[in-house]
Parts: sequence; C-alpha cells; structure tokens
Amino acid sequence: MTVGLILPALGLGLLGWLMPKLWSMVLPEGIPALFANAILSALALTALTGLFFVISYWSAGVTLGRLADQGITGNIAHFGRLGSSAAIIWAPMMCIALMGLPRTWTRATW
Repeated sequence: MTVGLILPALGLGLLGWLMPKLWSMVLPEGIPALFANAILSALALTALTGLFFVISYWSAGVTLGRLADQGITGNIAHFGRLGSSAAIIWAPMMCIALMGLPRTWTRATW
C-alpha cells in the first residue's frame, strides 16, 4: 500500500508545491504572471501525472505496442484524463504555493 498509493500521492503533492516555485524563477513578478504561473503549473502537472500513469501502465505489464493501438489522440485523451483526475492531490498544494508567492515579491505590489 505504501509503495502503490502513499508514496505517489506524496510525490504528486510535492510536485504540486514545487512547480509554481520553479515557474516563479522564470516568470516576472505581478498579477498577470501569477495567473500565467497557475496555468503553466496546471498544464505541466497534468502532463507529468499523465506520464507517470504511462510509466505505471508499462511497469504493470502493458506493452508500449498495446498502448500504441489506441493511437496518439486516444492516448492523449486517456492519460490526460487520468492526469487531470489526479488534480485532487496536486491542485491544493499548487494553490497553497501560488498564494504564498506574492510574499516573496520585491518589485511588484499585491
């Protein structure tokens, strides 16, 4: 149970907290950049979570040829849906990290 459920959930939570902080190093300070950070973080986390599910399927014995039978659009739809459903784990941590970013601003005011 620990390896199959708790560790991946902790990893997703950590990624949800870390992703906005990484984007804040690249994006400027300010409200528009904060909204861009939220969108970019959500897209990146959905993609990373989808990739995690691809690796999980592969490690469980599903061959890549079997995954290729669905086609690219079928795989993107399926794993994108799985990645966005995992937002129940990473989205709260991402929101908390985003709310804390304005405290570190030195040039822009809230």
